[in-house]
Amino acid sequence: MTKELVVAAYDKNLDWLNKIYPSVRKTVYRKGDALPLREGEFFVEPNLGRCVHTFFNHLLLRYDSLSDYTFFCQDFPFDHWGNVVQVVNGDTSDIKSHASLVVGGYYGFHNSRFGNAWNMSPTEHFDSGKSLVCLGDGYPHHMGLDIGSRWERIFDCPKPEYYEFIPGGHFGVTRDQVRARSKKFYENICDILLTDPVSPWIFERLECYFFCEKYRTKY
Repeated sequence: MTKELVVAAYDKNLDWLNKIYPSVRKTVYRKGDALPLREGEFFVEPNLGRCVHTFFNHLLLRYDSLSDYTFFCQDFPFDHWGNVVQVVNGDTSDIKSHASLVVGGYYGFHNSRFGNAWNMSPTEHFDSGKSLVCLGDGYPHHMGLDIGSRWERIFDCPKPEYYEFIPGGHFGVTRDQVRARSKKFYENICDILLTDPVSPWIFERLECYFFCEKYRTKY
């Protein structure tokens, strides 16, 4: 099994990457101030789209040469994903057992186990009981988002009544799950992230839907 860890970096110390096994490929994309780059780091301009653009741009760039599993995190992931080192170094059972939301070959990671306070229907949603849920305007966690209009730019199917998501957007995904969508799909995602300043927070709420073939997309 091949694995890669992709880090969206800005200004945090990355010495914790030394704990990741040498067998795991490590790719660091740095935005913001042009600090001295470590070996294997890439400087990315313009500094747009936050870490979400970094993650999906990597999927676009490496679409034809992905590892079996690719993990995505921020430069200091531990406030969201405390056991990132254990999971990335572990086997497939570690990946699945520590995920808060599993959709096929997509695994969303977060420290908390939220519990489902809403009466969701598992026939329509993932019903993990370990994720957050919001309405199309971001309620109750981030009011004022227009999630539905962005859904309509990406998907070719009715939008759901609510959205299930993992805060922070840290996730792992298999190569096969990525390729269930076309390369054009990821181009569309990256284009929106570069031109729509609010899209990183909206796409955090759409992340697991991007990797669920049940929801048809325009590309």
